[in-house]
Amino acid sequence: MPGLKLTATALLSLFPLQVFAGPSVLRSRESNFDVIPPGFTLVGTPPSDSIIDIRIALKAADNAGLQSRLYEVSTPGSASYGQYLTKDQIKSYAAPSSDSITAVTSWLLSQNISATSTGPSGEYLSFSIPVSEANNLLNAEYTNFTYSSPSSSTSQVTHTWGLYTSAYSIPSDLAEHITLVYPSFAFAPPVNRNGRTILYPKAAATARRTASAKFATRANTAPASCETLVPPSCLQSLYGIPSTPATQPSNVLGVASLQSNWALETDLEAFLTEYRQDMSSNTTFILVSVENGTNPQEEGYASYEASLDVQYTVGIATNVPTDFISVGNIDTDFFTSLTDLAEYLITADDPPQVVTTSYGVAEGFLTASEAGLMEQVCNSFMQATSRGISLMFASGDDGAGGCTAGTTNLTLFTAFPAACPYVTAVGSVTGINPEVASNFSGGGFSDYFSRPSYQDTVVSSYFSSIGSANEGLYNTSGRAVPDIAAQGENIPIITNGRQVLELGTSASSPIFASVISLVNDRLVAEGKPVLGFLNPFIYSNPQAFFDIVDGSTPGLVPADCPGTVGWSATEGWDPATGFGTPNFNAIVAAAGL
Repeated sequence: MPGLKLTATALLSLFPLQVFAGPSVLRSRESNFDVIPPGFTLVGTPPSDSIIDIRIALKAADNAGLQSRLYEVSTPGSASYGQYLTKDQIKSYAAPSSDSITAVTSWLLSQNISATSTGPSGEYLSFSIPVSEANNLLNAEYTNFTYSSPSSSTSQVTHTWGLYTSAYSIPSDLAEHITLVYPSFAFAPPVNRNGRTILYPKAAATARRTASAKFATRANTAPASCETLVPPSCLQSLYGIPSTPATQPSNVLGVASLQSNWALETDLEAFLTEYRQDMSSNTTFILVSVENGTNPQEEGYASYEASLDVQYTVGIATNVPTDFISVGNIDTDFFTSLTDLAEYLITADDPPQVVTTSYGVAEGFLTASEAGLMEQVCNSFMQATSRGISLMFASGDDGAGGCTAGTTNLTLFTAFPAACPYVTAVGSVTGINPEVASNFSGGGFSDYFSRPSYQDTVVSSYFSSIGSANEGLYNTSGRAVPDIAAQGENIPIITNGRQVLELGTSASSPIFASVISLVNDRLVAEGKPVLGFLNPFIYSNPQAFFDIVDGSTPGLVPADCPGTVGWSATEGWDPATGFGTPNFNAIVAAAGL
């Protein structure tokens, strides 16, 4: 991972050795291995001399202080609005205390383990040791697991996935210093893209809805053909997105690509030739490799997701420089991929000002045992957004949740990392007259992250408007998702030379990110700071979005989970479409241009 690296010897030259003595504290899964996320299978004990890479996360000095500063610099009207933090300023909040470093390093050295300080702010102590030594150190029992995911309706692909233990112990004197040990009992899922692909030119099957009498007709109308095919020209018409080229080379849009999802430049060229004839077909993206990420250009190597992401950033944000951020490889688990992405954004000298990520996992896949790891990743994103970076994540394609993520109880939830309060969650809409919520669009209320203050007013109003609907099925104090939405069905792309249609919030996120990048281009041209962490801006400016008042999000309900209800789009903010879809000119006006 990128960031600070100091050996144990170097650390102890800064902080004196302490002698550890005392009882231990047990940390464990709430049900051992009796309840684990779907797809994982315990396969046995590894050889004792197998090497395991361990990271111990140390408690940050002042995460609450960093959150307060983030909200100050991101809230319109604040005296410090737009005064984003430097790397050193972030480190003053996120770095562990000297007491934490000394205490944990001393304990490890007493066990003949030399750790390296890693992470952007030195928040981890990392080391590699045999499994037998890890078991002794942590009083653990590391076990091998595989993961199987359906690759088609008739077959599965099984991966050797990693080592986990149902419990571990640390000295009680260190409990206040250690946030978590990884890997341990928190299962790290594989990367999951939020999207589906169908053959072109067959249109996606979408039930037509009748427009509500409350729907306000927008000035930016699109041709009827946009009902069944939504290329860039339709998005320009719907949202008022300009086709004029951006002018500021310092304003960069990033596309995050995880687990070896790759994009071909020849596909992008063909896409621009087909759908953006006003642009040079030679317009392309720059590869940024994080943790040995690659992007080979051989025919057949392109993925649907990566193709979609670059074609609806380069093809929408005209002439905005675009970075293709390839993180890790196919064997990198989801939490590690997200951490690597965040650490790149925290440490890079010139990170992109906007980043879109179309990968996520439904909260129903996770358990309370994964909460600590989710919080650790989310706090890393807080550090990144404190630099003035807008992070967009697809809100997921499980609708209101229900049983679609493999759970058996009818409980409504949302997705991660979209539920992290320091990122902007993007839902999906479809249709043009009117736009309506896509039935699969992820949204709801997190079981793991509490509602941030910027949502209090609108979410309380929403609860008042729905009465007892879905009562008892969701967390009334959870972070609400999504924040906004954009088109997510009938999206044409070209992958490995073949035209296909995409649907999913994985299309919506890069589209919205492109809109924000074009607004940033104008801000930079005026010598003003970019929009940065978007959510306080969004919740302060509902007039900057086209309100969606039709459609609902029951999800693509499986036969074994009948009765799943969804969230309905209503006036104002709702958990189907957030505040609605982008109105470019209104966002520009809200930004003070």
